[in-house]
Amino acid sequence: MGTSMSSSGPTGKNPLVPPWAEEGGEIVISDPASDGGDVEVSNGDVQYDIPKPENTDSSSTRFQSARRAFGDYAKSGSRDDLKRSLGHYSRNSTGKGSGAAKRLASGITAGSGLFGLLNGNSVQTSSGNLALQSLSGLTTDQAIDKIVTHLTPNSADADVVRTALNFALSEALQESEYIDDVGFSPELMGEIYTLYITDLVFQQILIDMGRAWFHAETAIRQISMENELRELVRVVVDSKFETISGGDVSTITQDQISQVQASAISETISEWEQF
Repeated sequence: MGTSMSSSGPTGKNPLVPPWAEEGGEIVISDPASDGGDVEVSNGDVQYDIPKPENTDSSSTRFQSARRAFGDYAKSGSRDDLKRSLGHYSRNSTGKGSGAAKRLASGITAGSGLFGLLNGNSVQTSSGNLALQSLSGLTTDQAIDKIVTHLTPNSADADVVRTALNFALSEALQESEYIDDVGFSPELMGEIYTLYITDLVFQQILIDMGRAWFHAETAIRQISMENELRELVRVVVDSKFETISGGDVSTITQDQISQVQASAISETISEWEQF
């Protein structure tokens, strides 16, 4: 907790999709049991697959309505104020759903590498090569640390991606002491990706609301707000991911996982337009 208080957030004149969200190193996923060749993914590939944002306005006022309503929520605790803020955020601040997905391209790229890794493939990043079997014998916490370090990009949003990876894996695997005890079933994979996408979106909102968080009078009130916001995001992400995946992650291929994540992010943000 506490990310929300670390800065005043971006200004309305910042680009909807910053240059570093379009750049970054390539991740290569290799399946040793397949003759189909490697799968390569990068932020540029992710950007290409996501439609152009519907609203490209980068005026100084694009966060204004969302932050004002969020400040009201911080003071009142009213869920209606929170939903009103998310409605403004979806319609005016992000370039709508596709703009939000493009902004989180580094997270989608890392999530694609995670998918390959948890499916037993070798994943090459700027940190080298890593495969799940090489983590054998480690505690779950040790394995998570190695996975997160391996997949976190060298980019301006490294902290966001690192936190989301750590949150998703730690929450989903908390019942297992050693990584060898974990069976990455379709159900567990679905849980991991719901948690991961939820945290990517959640953290971006924390950052974008900026000083609106300062209206929370106490640290306890802020924690309560963060918990309520995360849960609201999770409920929508869970529904969208369930629909997009058809309820069975085992049917998703390595070639499809980037688009699945992008669609879940985009549709979650778009859902709030009606608020």
